[in-house]
Parts: sequence; structure tokens; C-alpha cells
Amino acid sequence: MTVFVDHQERRNTILEHAFELFAEEGYNGVTYQKIADRCHISRTSIYKYFKDKDQIFIFAIKQSTDKISELLKRVLNRHDLTTVDKIRRALHLTVKLFSENRIFLSVILNYLMNQKQTGANIRRKVRRHTFGLKIFLSRLIQEAVLNRQFRPVNPDLVTAQLYAILESYVLNLTVMEMMDWKDCLQLMNFCLDEYVTEKPGNTRKR
Repeated sequence: MTVFVDHQERRNTILEHAFELFAEEGYNGVTYQKIADRCHISRTSIYKYFKDKDQIFIFAIKQSTDKISELLKRVLNRHDLTTVDKIRRALHLTVKLFSENRIFLSVILNYLMNQKQTGANIRRKVRRHTFGLKIFLSRLIQEAVLNRQFRPVNPDLVTAQLYAILESYVLNLTVMEMMDWKDCLQLMNFCLDEYVTEKPGNTRKR
């Protein structure tokens, strides 16, 4: 009797369990055998989908960033929100998701530092997984300027400013643990309020 295997589902299962292990034990603490044991499959089965642990880790990160992308698409398609509200909502969801995955972010930071020590170009690795969010924010800010919800500004510079706050939050979250996610949002909203032309009291939906 032939057993049908949904390869995409199995691939996703491997990534989900690997994500859990990386969060629990860090990059160096996870082995192929541990991933196989968590998935209840053989090591050779995993090799059918991923060539090595590094590839699994990279795809686990991609799976996480894809979740952010999906959330951002939903925000973009909401017609009940102004462009400024969409920006605030997108930042809220991103910061909240980061706060819920603090341990995995710590693992990513540790992984990047290890990669840097080996001479790898970590700037390219980081840019590959953050480029989408920056483009999303820049386009919304540009739209807000065109709609006169923002005063005339350079969208790329405002995006860089917001992203610097987000990066600072990730550093605090993973290393110093000195900034609460609500404090991060308050700082971002303070930044946005400098550019918004709407009157105070307008919708700021969450």
C-alpha cells in the first residue's frame, strides 16, 4: 500500500519544530538528530528537504519573516484605516510579534555574531530578511505624504528613523531587556506625530 506524503506539510513541520528547538537551545545546541527526534522522523528524511542545519535555520527565519509579511498585507488591505493608521498598525503588529519571539531573536543575534566571526557578510543576511518591511513602510509613508496626511518628508529617511527605533528595541529585548514593547510603540508614535498633519484625536486603531 502506497503511503502519500504531503512534502510541503512535512517541510513546514520540520521548520516549526526546528524553530522551537533553536529558541530552546540556541543554534549551537541543536543537531540534526534533535530535530529528527522532535519531528518523529529519521535524519535521512530531513536531508530530503534541507542540506544542512544552517539551511534549516535560514528557512526558519524566513518562515518567521513571512508571518510578518502576511500580517502587513492584511493591514494594507484594510479599507477602514487611514494610511497613517496602517503605518501605526503595522508597527504595532511587528513590535508585538518581536516581543513574543524574544528568545528566537536572541538566537538569531547569537547566530549573526558567530557568522561575523567566521568572516561572513552578515549585513547582506540581515538586509535579505528586513528589506520587505522597509519597502512596505517607505511606500506607506510616501502615500501618506501624497494624501497630505504627512507633511512633506523624505519617506526613506522617516523609514530609517522608525527602523532605527525598531532595531534599538530588538537590541534591548535580546540583550539588555530595558525597553517594554509598549515603550517602543510610544516612541514610534511620538516620532510619527512629528510628521502627521491630522488633528489630535483622530483614529489611532490597534
